[in-house]
Amino acid sequence: MKIRYFIIPLFLLFTTVAFAQKGEYVVDQESNWQDRIYFGGGMGLSGGSGYTMISLSPIVGYMISNRLSGGVGITYQYYKSGDFSDNRYGGQLFMRMNVIKQIFAYGSYEFINYSTGFTLDGPRETVARLPLGIGMSQPLGNRSSINFLAAYDVLWDDQLRVYNSPWVFSVFFSL
Repeated sequence: MKIRYFIIPLFLLFTTVAFAQKGEYVVDQESNWQDRIYFGGGMGLSGGSGYTMISLSPIVGYMISNRLSGGVGITYQYYKSGDFSDNRYGGQLFMRMNVIKQIFAYGSYEFINYSTGFTLDGPRETVARLPLGIGMSQPLGNRSSINFLAAYDVLWDDQLRVYNSPWVFSVFFSL
């Protein structure tokens, strides 16, 4: 798979750059709850051979300690394929633990509600997923960063066609 030859050097490049950065926010006993909250999320656009997918996923997180944070998020996706379109919505709970400097372990419980028929008033179903993985955070300032994540959905079912693969690769921002 050619994408593998692109992703590995990209992660190595960003790892090298990440350790050169010094800006990071430290949580200590003096930090009040407002200082521990962070916002972020991502958005996506994909398409090809007759389909379009637009997604928006904001998150709110809380730094429990310098190494551990958790939070919640919501997800909205617009999917169109031919004459069929669907508004999908869901949410997530996530935990993130810094393993070393900018490398973190990640886990989330996510669910999405989508139309199982090819009509807007057709039946809907909710599907859960549990992506577990590892990521890298590149500081962009004292409190902001860009994050790269590779995770595997341990609940993935190839019979459910909401997600094409158990692998989750994402880039998201934290502020």
